[in-house]
Amino acid sequence: MEQTAVQSTLNNVLITPRYLDFNSIFEWIYNFFTPIIAFITSAHTWSVIGLVSNIISILFLFIIIFSLVRLVEIQVSDKEEVNDAINEAAQKQKEIERTSNPRWHYIETLIESPNESDWRVAVIEADTILEEVLKEKGLSGDTVSDLLEGAKESGYTSIQSVWDAHVIRNQIAHDGSDFPLSQVEGRRVIKLYQNFFEELKVI
Repeated sequence: MEQTAVQSTLNNVLITPRYLDFNSIFEWIYNFFTPIIAFITSAHTWSVIGLVSNIISILFLFIIIFSLVRLVEIQVSDKEEVNDAINEAAQKQKEIERTSNPRWHYIETLIESPNESDWRVAVIEADTILEEVLKEKGLSGDTVSDLLEGAKESGYTSIQSVWDAHVIRNQIAHDGSDFPLSQVEGRRVIKLYQNFFEELKVI
């Protein structure tokens, strides 16, 4: 009877190996990964990925093109700013050279003198510079009048003004102190010379 009880006990499984069922584990793994693999290998999935990739590529292409255009615009803007700065500096330099021209500064000093004789010297000195400038421009002539006659064909806009100034100079030179010259008139004549010299970029 005891042997029958032991045999019965051995025949009964004490622990059911539920969690050691490898078939169930592999089946669960298979069921878990099968939809994932199916999704990855699906033609529809790759078509969607391709569409998204194309959209992203086009977006980045537009970004690159926009960046290049902006870069060119910035370079052009910087170049214009540099050119403006150079031109401004050149204009300032010209102004400095004009105001620092010793001969013209001397003329300006004379015309602001309280002495009438200095006003006359200022006009005569300005006409002397005029003769030198016209000859440097390649014009020929024995007198300033001849040089101015040749300069008429050069298209200078202030040629008539400097011609009028030269006429006053001749009257001062020929009539001397008999020709009345006020300081206001002297300044006007010097201004006529100045306009012409500035057009020729002499001062």
